[in-house]
Amino acid sequence: MKPKLTHLFKNTSRSVLALTVCLTTSAWGAWTRLGDVYGNADVYYDNQIDNTGKNSVIRTFMTLPVRAQAPIFDPKLPLKVRLVTYRSELSSYEFDCKNKTVQLGYRVFYEDVDGKVPLITHKAKDEAITQSNSAFSQQFERKPVYPNNYQGVKLMGLACK
Repeated sequence: MKPKLTHLFKNTSRSVLALTVCLTTSAWGAWTRLGDVYGNADVYYDNQIDNTGKNSVIRTFMTLPVRAQAPIFDPKLPLKVRLVTYRSELSSYEFDCKNKTVQLGYRVFYEDVDGKVPLITHKAKDEAITQSNSAFSQQFERKPVYPNNYQGVKLMGLACK
């Protein structure tokens, strides 16, 4: 009697699925899915939150289904900025729990969705950020966490427990 291939395929595919889930969970470790950005990107946060007195720092990782663009500042260029495409990014947010404000500390942009090939890192204290008034550099300014900003309110709730 020959075994049914469909039965063998079902068992194999279930084993592969279970193995994939286990490997994915161990690879992400302390990362938890926060949600998505209007259905366009998956956002995760690191459960290891740094609490330093009245401030807490939380990291997020976002994967994009399509490439987006990030600026690279180059004083040698006529316009001083060029754009590179990226697929994921890692960000650090510092929350002042008493004053209910947030400041983006840094953003690392990656070429791949797994965050293995970094392209550029921007920090709040970089000269190109502090001396610019662009919309991109304004992300790094300390500002209040607005109630209509779902992601900001959720992250502040996690950081300021």
